[in-house]
Amino acid sequence: MPKSFPPCTTLRERAPHRCACGIVVSMLIAAGLVGCRSLPCKKESDETISLTRQLSLRGKDAQQKGRWDQAETYFAQAVQNSPKDERARCGYAESLWRRGAQDQAVSHMVEAVKLSGDDPERLVQLGQMYLEQNNLPAAGRQADKAIIANKHLPSAWALRGNVHRAAGQREEALAAYHRALSYHPHFPEVQVALAEIYSQSHRPQRALATLQSLSDQFPPGSVPADVLFRQGLVLRQLNRNHDAAECLAKAANQGQPSAELLYELAQTRMAIGDQTGAAIALNGALQIDPRHASSLQMQSELSLQQKRLTAALMPVNIER
Repeated sequence: MPKSFPPCTTLRERAPHRCACGIVVSMLIAAGLVGCRSLPCKKESDETISLTRQLSLRGKDAQQKGRWDQAETYFAQAVQNSPKDERARCGYAESLWRRGAQDQAVSHMVEAVKLSGDDPERLVQLGQMYLEQNNLPAAGRQADKAIIANKHLPSAWALRGNVHRAAGQREEALAAYHRALSYHPHFPEVQVALAEIYSQSHRPQRALATLQSLSDQFPPGSVPADVLFRQGLVLRQLNRNHDAAECLAKAANQGQPSAELLYELAQTRMAIGDQTGAAIALNGALQIDPRHASSLQMQSELSLQQKRLTAALMPVNIER
């Protein structure tokens, strides 16, 4: 049953209650009307979020297909549509960086880091940009922040190693790289960097062990040419020239070899007495890059040796 006023109340006493009820009803109606008006705003917000996501997905797809101009366009529209979308900012920064607009890229990545709440992976991306600009202090700060946020993040330790290496601090770089590998054993970029430091530090055995460990992590026959190339150079450091020639030849047979690779193969074949193989590799290097300085110098030296050999074999006329 509906609640009634107490029987002792008079008509005059009921009036305030009626007034209060009227006010409550009016407020509820008003709230309902405001709520209805707010629905289109909510719908527009949902549409904005949806459109931004679609543009970001198209931008990411364009990046993966190597269509960086399209990616930049999509991400620029996404950022304009929703300036506070972290993924859109990040994708736009990556696209700008690819085009060479480094300062703009850094600016947008800084904003992406803020929007992410200092996400460690975003910090690493920003740090890599600073590193490429040779801003080592800023790059180091991003690495430190990322490690504080997530001490198990391999890319953060790799960034710290890269900063130390760029600063000429080899031992500190080695320590950081090994820490990265402890969290992610298959990290080719870090393993190659380790091997290079060992090689430059006259520790070719450690360099070779690192590269062989990396090679073993790939299926048979699918070791990248760059890894084989580096392995060949280290083997030559150890005077294992036959093994080095075999490694370099495998690298050269994968895809499009560089002039540098073929030059090193020519040098190694000369070291084992394979002059024909050396000449073939050298000619291949000069076909790829006719101005390759090391190959031109080697060609000149071989030509001079050939002339001396020809002169030495010529019969000597003895006057009687």
